[in-house]
Parts: sequence; structure tokens; C-alpha cells
Amino acid sequence: NKTGTTSLNRFMELNGFDCGSQAQGELLMRDYAQKNWGPILDFCQTAQFFQDLPFSAPDTAAVLAEAFPNAKFILTQRVSADMWYESIKSFHKKFFKAEGETPSAEELKKSDYRYPGFAWLANRALYNSPESDPYNEAILKTSYEDHNANVRSIFEGKSNLLALTIESPDAVEKLESFL
Repeated sequence: NKTGTTSLNRFMELNGFDCGSQAQGELLMRDYAQKNWGPILDFCQTAQFFQDLPFSAPDTAAVLAEAFPNAKFILTQRVSADMWYESIKSFHKKFFKAEGETPSAEELKKSDYRYPGFAWLANRALYNSPESDPYNEAILKTSYEDHNANVRSIFEGKSNLLALTIESPDAVEKLESFL
């Protein structure tokens, strides 16, 4: 998330792809947290393209690569982990109406986005940060870098992964060529 996925989703819609509902995908976070892959795999049958949660969560790429070996996968990324962290921090501060620089555990728990507690569940499922510091900068940046490296390793030697930096001037050309 916060790597240009909304822009990518818009591109896919404009180019005739059937895009999965982000809301329905996010509602699968409980299943993701419990490693209950059945509903997630079932959801993959509902469209041609998916973005954000649970697809951007750790472990999902490996499960989907095994279940759909001929599918194409796109890893969207920022120029740096610093840029990603600043993006997620500022977006979540505004979105979850944080009083500090980042939302606190209590603010995430009180948020009613998707359902009460969703924001907290997602934070716990995605990052290994302390409960007292859910947006710990070093831990989140490491999570971001580890995720990108993990996805690249899953597809090493295969041609069905595109690592795409949306800000790159040749991003559209790379995407069109890949698709």
C-alpha cells in the first residue's frame, strides 16, 4: 500500500481490466491474519486485477504464485523506503485523524474504517512493531524492504513479475509491455 496502487488500479480500469473491489479485499484481513487462504483464493476468481490488502500483505504473494502460476504479478514500489514511510505516515495521520505524527494504537483501535478494529488488525498483521509504537519507523521501513525482497525472490527466474516504480517516467511503457 502507498506505492501507487490506486493509480495502477485506475490505469487497469481505463484499459478494460475487471478490477476487484478494494473494500471486499480489505474485508479479508481477518482471513489473512489467520492464514485462512480459501476465501482469499475464492476472491481471486471475481476479477482480473486486485490491489492493496490482502494482496500487499506478507505471505500472500507466495500463496498466490503457487495457486496461480500463470498469472502476472505487479510489485509496485516507491523510489525508497524513506519515501514509502513518509507516504504511509502522512496518509494514515490524515485518514485516521491522528493527534500525533502517526496514529496511536488507541486511535487505530477506535477507527471504524471497514469495521471497528480493522485498522489495528491490519497494523498487527502487517508489521512487527511494538504495540506502543505501531508506526516505528525502523521496523516499518524494514518490513517494506523485506516484503519487496521476498516478492522478488518468489519470482526469481520467472517472467511473470513486474517490479514497477510508478513515479518512473517509463512506468506506463513497462506496464504496457508486461501486460
